[in-house]
Amino acid sequence: MKALLIVTFSVLGAMLHAQSVDDDMLAGLTALKKNDNRAAGVAFDRAVANDPTNGKTWYYRAVNRMVIGDNDGALEDLDHLIGMEPGDVHAMLRRAEVYRIKGDDRSANADLYRVLGLHHNGPAAEHALFELGRIAMEEKDLPNALAHYDRLIAIAPYNALAWCDRGIARNVLRDDDKAILDLEKAIDLDPTLDQAYVNLAIVLFRQDRKQEGCHALQQARDLGDRTVEELMMVHCDR
Repeated sequence: MKALLIVTFSVLGAMLHAQSVDDDMLAGLTALKKNDNRAAGVAFDRAVANDPTNGKTWYYRAVNRMVIGDNDGALEDLDHLIGMEPGDVHAMLRRAEVYRIKGDDRSANADLYRVLGLHHNGPAAEHALFELGRIAMEEKDLPNALAHYDRLIAIAPYNALAWCDRGIARNVLRDDDKAILDLEKAIDLDPTLDQAYVNLAIVLFRQDRKQEGCHALQQARDLGDRTVEELMMVHCDR
């Protein structure tokens, strides 16, 4: 009977401990959603202290730290989490984001390629390819950027941003006909994508298709993009 009571109290204690961690997580997530980052930090700190083996507590504390600009703290949490769970692609994607903020594109690329090694398709792979493409664009490595966007479109042909980003890369390369096809496809998939209209207009003006280019700029302006007004003054208001 005594042994049974000991086991019962042990199980009850574990249940109460789990409930406490769940309560802290819920409090932290609720505060994070309300942008009350101080309260979120307190709750996530408690959750980590109460159950340091729970990967979710480290992940969401890292997210909260990113929101408040504590990128070093976020990186420490994500490093710890990936050390515990080496296959956590969500943590890798977040860590790549932190590395990008800190200007360390090489480390960001390493995490993004690790994600692709674990997932050949699906949301995680799409996210990684987007970021790899954009890093390559910023580094003016256009062939590599196109390779990433080609792969992205192959696994996510429904994704308007994928077509738009490849169209932008082709615009930079002055591969006009293919750029137009990509940008028109992006608009067909998402008619609210103002950056697709802007880049389409640039290509059309380069081909002396002024009326069509001005129409594309007007579409972007109607969607709320006021940055096109200078282009409209140069190309359309005369």
